[in-house]
Order: sequence, then C-alpha cells, then structure tokens
Amino acid sequence: MADNMILPKDPRYLKYPLEAPFDEEKVRWIASNCSRCSVCKWVDSWRVKSAKYARICPQHSKYLYDSHSGQGKCDLALALLDGKIKWDEDPEIKDILFQCTMCGGCDAMDKSIRDAELVKMYRWLRAEYIKKVGPLEEHKAMLNSLKQYDNVWLQPRMKRNSWAKDLADLGIKDLNKEKAEVLLFAGCTYGLSEELKGTVVNMAKILKKMGVDFGTLGDQEMCCGSPPSKTGNLAEFERLGKANIKKFNELGVKTVLTPCAGCYGTLRVEYEELGEKMNFEVLHVTEYLEQLTQEKKIEYKKEIPISVTWHDPCHLGRMSRPYVPGKDLEGVYEEPRNILRGIPGIELVEMERIKEYAWCCGGGGGAFTSFKEFAQWTAQQRLEEAKDTGADILVTSCPWCETNLRAGGIGMEEKMEIVDIFDLMMEAL
Repeated sequence: MADNMILPKDPRYLKYPLEAPFDEEKVRWIASNCSRCSVCKWVDSWRVKSAKYARICPQHSKYLYDSHSGQGKCDLALALLDGKIKWDEDPEIKDILFQCTMCGGCDAMDKSIRDAELVKMYRWLRAEYIKKVGPLEEHKAMLNSLKQYDNVWLQPRMKRNSWAKDLADLGIKDLNKEKAEVLLFAGCTYGLSEELKGTVVNMAKILKKMGVDFGTLGDQEMCCGSPPSKTGNLAEFERLGKANIKKFNELGVKTVLTPCAGCYGTLRVEYEELGEKMNFEVLHVTEYLEQLTQEKKIEYKKEIPISVTWHDPCHLGRMSRPYVPGKDLEGVYEEPRNILRGIPGIELVEMERIKEYAWCCGGGGGAFTSFKEFAQWTAQQRLEEAKDTGADILVTSCPWCETNLRAGGIGMEEKMEIVDIFDLMMEAL
C-alpha cells in the first residue's frame, strides 16, 4: 500500500469539504483517497445483469489501460501535481484527459463508496492542461464560434431562432419584447441543426397545444456554456453562464425549460458554481410535460403500436443534480418513462444499463469533435445493447445523443431508428 494512502474512517471515507473552492488542494484530496478498488470501471456489482453489459466507463472499456480509468486519472493527477510528469511531456496525457466523454459513470460509481467528485477533477485537470499547453486543435473552431457568435456551430446570431419561423401563426412570444413566466431555452444544437430543429418545433407546438404561456429569446439566446465547461475552457463557461443568469433574472421568468440534456445539466448544476443568485427554476421539458400528463391535460389521438427502449442521457440522469454526500444520486429518470408509458400502444422495454448505471452515447465531453472513432465506437456499444432488448426504436431527448448514436449506427448491419421523445409525442397527438 502506498505511503500516502489515506485510509477510510467511516464507510463513506473522509468527509469531503464541498464548501471549499475547487482547486489543487481538492484535486489532491480526491486523488489521494482513491483506494484503487476499480469500482469506477464497472456497474455496481449488485446491479450487473450480464458480463456483456457490466462495464460503466467507455474510455477504459475501449482501451483497457488503467490510465484511462478514474483511478488511473487519480494517479496521473498526483504525478502532475508533484511534478513527476510534466503537462507537455507525453502526448498520451492529452489522450488520457480528453478522450473521456465526461459521462459521470465513474463518478456515480465512486460516490457509492466515498465523497468525491471525479468529473469536477477532470474539468480542473483539463483547464490546467489548457493553461500550460493550450486548447486542443479540434476544439479551437468551437471556441472561436462561441466568442464570435455565442454558439458552437459557427452560425450567425440571426439564425438562432430560424426554427421558430414556421411557427409564426402560433404567436410564440419574444421575451425580449414581451413577458411570460416560462422561457423555452432551445440550445445551440436543437436551435441550429437542420436535422434536429424539427424536434424543438414539435415541442413548441405541444406546449402551445397545452396552453402554456411561454416565449423564447429569439436570436438573443446564447450558448449555455456546456461545451467549454466540459472541454476545460472554464473562462468561456463563466462568461456565458453569468450572462445567461443575468438575462434570465432580468426577464423575470419563473421557469426555464430546455429540451437539451446538456443544457439542462449545465443550467441546473454547474451554474451553482458561479455564485450568482438565480431567481428561476430549471426544468427539462419532459419534467414539465410529465406533470401535465399526470394532470391528464394531454390527450393523445393516435395509437403507436411499437416497442421502444429509453436511453438515459448522462446530463439528464446522473449528472443533473448537485451531489449531496450520503444520499443516492437522483436524476430525471421516471418522467420520460412515464410519458412513454402514457402514449397509447407504446411498450417500453429496458436495456440492462439504465438510469445512474446507463452507458454513455459517446458524444459528450468534446469526444464527438476530437476523438470521432472512439465516440462512434461508444455509440455502437449502446446500440447493440438497445437491439438486444428487441425494441423497434430507441428513444431519447438529447441532441448530442441523437447525433452520435446515428453516427455510430453507420455501417452496422442492423440499424436502429433513433427518435426524440417529443417527435413521438407529436405523432401520437
């Protein structure tokens, strides 16, 4: 056993000073208290249903080097902090730090035995790497786009609200000019992607059909800050986050609704790190619509006789709630499942790894941009798991999941249809 190993004093190890700023001392605490148990690599042993789907960490599962696991990154963190390895000494350091999808699988498993926050440690390590070496070449276009256009897709601001042009007859409010209690925050990808913008159109139609008084920011909507946060560009995340909080507070909205899992996790959890008062509640649209379903305000007109399986987006599930030591991780798990069960004709069949144990789609953490082969391999593993359920389609609610899962399906012998839950709802309505 290493001389610097800190032994546990209780079943959850040492109490973690969560109120302290996240800095080198906190990183050293997390890394030093790693017991090298390999829990970060596997689904909780009490939840494993088969050897085929027993793993939780895509990066370690793909490369099988301990350095690519949570405990390996703890070892790397100590080596870097102690000066045993220099940040720019080995190109493998970049791969170890940035191939990770930041899905939180290792983080969730680690929290089952100790008070630690591995994903926050990874963000800090990525930020330090960027300070000393610079941003990844593959991420520079995204950063330049954020600085010029406040979105990640190199699109001019005037296109931000192009998805809503076909809805002019619905009278959707522009909250820069009018008042409403609910803000619909579409996000960069749903709002700007030609392939995906039909989903946010359907979602807006559903909200109007339900009589919800809502509006959008139009071309004034800015990125939530999730991409720069996950890739270690924390100054850009702070700029966007504080600007959004200020804007939402000034609008006087009571609820910020978003269909994007990445936006949701960032707005709900990471914004709390910024120390700004937020006078609004953040909800994923499935949470909001599930409430209306329970109140029997949604009446479906069409039966859809198919079987579906639900993919839990990481930032809608295990990454969507602030960590509370000693308590189980919560997330938006039942709400989308309840919506699916409420659609006439739908049969929901579950994959083996679900909820906090779900396997990542592979599209997060910048991997979609900088490590495409790895991202698509991760997606293929999830698609295989979905096909093993016998379901007709895979349903989710995250533009990054949808995009990467479709990319992962390219070349597979048996392709699986990927559908957004709001498109399925609209079909039934």
